[in-house]
Amino acid sequence: PFNGMKIGPYKGSDYSNIQFFYIFHEDDREIADTLHKYFTNGLYSFKGLYKFAKVPYHTQPKFSIPFSNKDNPLEEIERELIKRDFKPETHYFAIYISPHSKHHPSREIKSVYYRVKELLLKRDITSQAIDADKVRAALADEKSRYDYSLNNIAIAILAKLDGIPWQLNAKLKNELIVGVGAFRHVDTDVQYLGSAFSFTNNGKFKRFECFQKDQIDELAGSILDQIKEYVSVNSNINRLIIHFYKNMSRKELEPIEEGLHNLDLNIPVFIVSINKTESHDIVAFDNNSKELMPLSGTYINVGFNQYLLFNNVRYYENSKIGAIDGYPFPIKLSVRCTHEEEAKDQKVVRELINQVYQFSRMYWKSVRQQNLPVTIKYPEMVAEIFPHFSGNEIPEFGKDNLWFL
Repeated sequence: PFNGMKIGPYKGSDYSNIQFFYIFHEDDREIADTLHKYFTNGLYSFKGLYKFAKVPYHTQPKFSIPFSNKDNPLEEIERELIKRDFKPETHYFAIYISPHSKHHPSREIKSVYYRVKELLLKRDITSQAIDADKVRAALADEKSRYDYSLNNIAIAILAKLDGIPWQLNAKLKNELIVGVGAFRHVDTDVQYLGSAFSFTNNGKFKRFECFQKDQIDELAGSILDQIKEYVSVNSNINRLIIHFYKNMSRKELEPIEEGLHNLDLNIPVFIVSINKTESHDIVAFDNNSKELMPLSGTYINVGFNQYLLFNNVRYYENSKIGAIDGYPFPIKLSVRCTHEEEAKDQKVVRELINQVYQFSRMYWKSVRQQNLPVTIKYPEMVAEIFPHFSGNEIPEFGKDNLWFL
């Protein structure tokens, strides 16, 4: 992806009139100025927001919002937003320089990070949060390469502005892929599902919803809504593929099958369960590799309809793997189908595993391949943010764009 981005993204943003503005603590004014300089003129390998990601970068004097309360700036930010003159023909994008990391130990302070996003979403404003301390540390270290982070930030900004950094080279098929991921909140011990993330088979994202774990009927209803919408545009859908974060139970599948029956759709539903592995699970080694890591895309049958899939950056026998690339564990897959015979067809299974692998390359927050496909990863990211929003509701504007990257 990085080499491809050197030539330019697959598709630029649909918005022709974009205005950026900064939201920052008074102590971080210098960081806002530095980022403004980087986005305009670039830094090392990062050539600037327009040159790298084809996003026109424009700010307006005195439009940015400084605040003084470091631990809870929400009231100040809201007050200032009311004062700004937002023009309907302009698409606004906020760069929020967070004085605290999103991994801050205090739940209240950590929550502010997400609630600023919510505050902006309610005004149809997408945002990109940047950790002030990370920029400060990079400025203090001559050897640091903050340009690597800027490349990743630029990709996320483009994706949030409805651009497409890169796309799968796949022939479009009449099928719908839905991903369901989950995130358990340590503070409340409630598990949330980011769900009904629907994609076409070339990786184009469509829409999503979010639920609590016990809302099985709502989850099924949301998936069926996606199918109805798909069928209204494409008269013939051949199959539904569900990427599920665990083994899907009969109880979870039944309302979906019933809904398809009511829609008069006798199509196979493939359930690909995708589990992260841990160090005590089955792993495999390649003795021809110094790092012992199998080639990316290798998969091994480890039981009835169960597979291990390796997603990493060792694309060739002699690929160099740096510490920065990491050594991700493989993921465990199992493949089932409501039309049982289809799950026994090795050609179909191989195609479904390949799809999981390809979706692991569609993560638009970094140029590096992930070990989880975005069908599971994106919902998990939303499920992590969702409980911090007031009233457990995602603003309508945020349901069909990638604001959470």
